[in-house]
Amino acid sequence: MENSFDKTAVETIDLLEARLRRIEYVVCGQVDESALSSNKTTATQRLAVLEHSLHQLASKSRVVQDLLRLHSRHPDLFQSLSSNDLPTTLDTESLQSIVMASASAYSSTASRLTSILDVPVPPAELSAQLIDLQPRIAKLEALQAVQNVDIAELRERSAAVIQRWYTVDILRAGESWAELEGRVEQVEQRVRRTGLAKRLDDDMV
Repeated sequence: MENSFDKTAVETIDLLEARLRRIEYVVCGQVDESALSSNKTTATQRLAVLEHSLHQLASKSRVVQDLLRLHSRHPDLFQSLSSNDLPTTLDTESLQSIVMASASAYSSTASRLTSILDVPVPPAELSAQLIDLQPRIAKLEALQAVQNVDIAELRERSAAVIQRWYTVDILRAGESWAELEGRVEQVEQRVRRTGLAKRLDDDMV
């Protein structure tokens, strides 16, 4: 009886460790081989190692932290219900009408889920490279924001320079040319009057 109990305990711990390593692989993309417990250690020591590994995984993964927080707040979501215990107060006819109304969506949902299985999962090395590039991407985004501010300032300064050039050079130059043209017309009128007066004097002589 004692050997059977020890065997059951060892198999249970093996299953817990296998589940934990599977979760670690899904979350991190790899398994820490150094954290694997040895079968030569006692059950208490192996449980302590598994608990320590779970805490480390939770501290490294935000997804695991959210799942643990969700489990602490709503533990009923993680409990499997019997097919006889429906989580509703509706009668069978109402449930049947709801199911039949959504029957057309089942086939499309099933085909989409099947197509997801055909999508290749990117390798863990590529995901790790993208994670490593995140600090550089954040720096580039900050640099781009600074450059956008500089570009906006340069646009404002360019608009101010163009407005000053138009006001000072174009408008004032036009005013100067208009004033010069008016003075030229006055001089021409005086020259004409002087010439006309001279011709009248010559005719009288």
